[in-house]
Amino acid sequence: MIEIDNEFVVVCDIDDTLVMWNDEYKQPHAGAMAFLDPYDGSTNYLTPHQKHIDLLRKFKGRGMCVIIWSAAGTQWAKSVINTLGLADFVDVIMTKPSKYIDDLVRAEDILGSRIYLK
Repeated sequence: MIEIDNEFVVVCDIDDTLVMWNDEYKQPHAGAMAFLDPYDGSTNYLTPHQKHIDLLRKFKGRGMCVIIWSAAGTQWAKSVINTLGLADFVDVIMTKPSKYIDDLVRAEDILGSRIYLK
């Protein structure tokens, strides 16, 4: 069992949050980095979203517990985090939840405010 003993937890998604996809993801292009997909061995050329990367580092620097999740699975999330050099800023990597059970009706009531910087 994983126990997080921190009152301040931030959760961050991977795709189109820490790395941006576009139609050129199969080809190297300006600003893109190569990311290895651990599930099929293919390479995806994605653009790091620097504002969110900087925010994640700031949150960790302020003592927050940082959880990374991805609907694409934990191995993909781990590959992206390692390629971006963020392993020291992440406490937990997990698959994005597909369901939750709680007495509160809306996810916003549980997760707090959503942050997305353009």
